[in-house]
Amino acid sequence: MAQKHRLQIILAPVLLPFSWLFAVISRMRFFLYKHGILKTYTPKIPCICVGNISWGGTGKSPLIDYLLKRFHKEHIDCAVLSRGYGVKLPHYPFVLDKNSVMNDSRLPDEPCMLFNKNPFTTIIINPKRAESALYAEKNLPHIQALLMDDGFQHFALNRTENFVLLDKDDLTPKAEYAKSNWNTLIPLGSWREPEQALHRASAFFLKCPPSAWKQIKQHCLVKLAPYHKPLFVFNLNIERLEPLFHKEIKPIRQYALIAGIGNPYQFQESVQNFLGQACAKSIFLTDHADMEKHAAKLLALDMPVICTEKDAVKLKRHPELARKEIYCTATAVQFHACAFTPHTFETWFAENILTHFNNGN
Repeated sequence: MAQKHRLQIILAPVLLPFSWLFAVISRMRFFLYKHGILKTYTPKIPCICVGNISWGGTGKSPLIDYLLKRFHKEHIDCAVLSRGYGVKLPHYPFVLDKNSVMNDSRLPDEPCMLFNKNPFTTIIINPKRAESALYAEKNLPHIQALLMDDGFQHFALNRTENFVLLDKDDLTPKAEYAKSNWNTLIPLGSWREPEQALHRASAFFLKCPPSAWKQIKQHCLVKLAPYHKPLFVFNLNIERLEPLFHKEIKPIRQYALIAGIGNPYQFQESVQNFLGQACAKSIFLTDHADMEKHAAKLLALDMPVICTEKDAVKLKRHPELARKEIYCTATAVQFHACAFTPHTFETWFAENILTHFNNGN
């Protein structure tokens, strides 16, 4: 979620010069990579970057999950290149396996979640994604495609395609300057690059429920028309609840939520709509929060707990919670709208992405 913090709005006059400086540094950095002054690597196999222009929960991990399943359906083996946000591992590249995902608390949540949902996939953690690409090419000859997670600003590794995710808050009207996040860079806003960077996109993706899309559609079209790239709108649908420790699913009457993701309020709304009832208690954590101190709070609750797939990774590492009734939401991406293209995402993907493989590239 890229919505501005209240302090960013209050301190706008003070923060604006620093945002200008951030923009200059960002453009200079891109210039150095583009002209070969800083070293880049071009992989020998297709590489798709799934990233965003701003911080926040834009739906990168769910979209990567969707792409992994789509490639698997075509019998194309993928490797996910993850930077491993906020962790320090004993060596790099670090390749996930079942044992490490279950027992190593140092591992980041998102790659472990993707591994749990796609055990057929190779996930490589390394802040230097170019090294991960080289490792895959030299040691994993079966890999046919690379998916770079959160790498839109990672210029050291060249990519075949850029899938750029946007947030509804990225597209607020310019008239609301104090609150607008469009082309507003850190620290005044949450953008990591100026709007010119959007020209590098192969396609745009917007996580937005159908009802909200109807309200913001026209404004989105005006904002993104100059880039002449397709826009695909998707929603995250809860398909079912899965018990974290027990096999039995009991009727849920009163429940609590725990969420350590970019947009916990959207998660709360989705769960409440799925169950048809409001939650009795919400525990919202910062993204990448340490779950250690919150496990005891969950045990003290006298009601079932529902968590995200990402938080389930951490909770499973606390065996003392096995006596607690905890459920995790099983979600999936569902595309429901598109713009600047006559094609659905499935058709566009087949014609523009899968051709890299059908042509033997």
